[in-house]
Amino acid sequence: MRVSRSPVIFALVILGAFLSASAAAGAACSGPHTCVDLGGMSCEEKLAEFLKTAEVVSIEDIGDGITKPRRVTLKKGDHTCRAIFKTVDISTTDVAYTNRLESVFTDRYVYEVAAYRIDRMLGIGLVPVTVLREIEGELGSLQHWVEGCVKMQDAADQEIQINDMDLLLQRLMLMYVLDAMIYNIDRNFTNVLVRPDRDDFFLIDHSRAFRTNKKLPSLKEERQIPVPATVADGLKTLDLATLESELDGLLSKRQIRAIESRRKLLVAELDELGVLPRAG
Repeated sequence: MRVSRSPVIFALVILGAFLSASAAAGAACSGPHTCVDLGGMSCEEKLAEFLKTAEVVSIEDIGDGITKPRRVTLKKGDHTCRAIFKTVDISTTDVAYTNRLESVFTDRYVYEVAAYRIDRMLGIGLVPVTVLREIEGELGSLQHWVEGCVKMQDAADQEIQINDMDLLLQRLMLMYVLDAMIYNIDRNFTNVLVRPDRDDFFLIDHSRAFRTNKKLPSLKEERQIPVPATVADGLKTLDLATLESELDGLLSKRQIRAIESRRKLLVAELDELGVLPRAG
């Protein structure tokens, strides 16, 4: 295996190898969703509906970051769950918000919803369910808080075991696919969550993504890790009309056109790398 121009990806591979070296057999991956009884809908649809409509029981500040997210406890009937609420909406040329040379820097809650929708359009399924919701007079993104997770950085520090190396590597490839599509160059150890006892892996914090660059980010994945057929099909068949329909009101037309341009380049790159399923 070889990695170039991607220190984050490289470090994650090293972490995965280290953690899996002493791993024992574990439970099968169960996914991020907690179903509630709303009838006639998929598990994910039920959870999205719950996030949109459940009563807000409490809301608390967490952390001192620029985005100042809050954790919300929701309840409907006998069901309770927690979610992360973001209302950040920044557009600035102030260098205090970024360490890169950018004409305009944006950090917006709507990008969390847009990232979730693209994740699902591609069939990746690693971003927790995220919806738009107004709470206490503020409109923001509300994302399911997956219980029992730790940041990948903490997993490394604590030497927590990860059971399935092949699964981890595939998810790192899927992470690369998503980040390339949404032009997310802010991925780090603290916005990848793992739940090692269930082999779960989640991607969070996308409010600074969606630059308008039509080229792929400088991070490059060169390991020959196969892309699942469903994701490959999603990449190949996703079109501008679908993007515009799903992302209307969340992203500008310029941002959406940039996604479509990057999609085409990404398909070509992955095909050249030989990780897309071959026809026939």
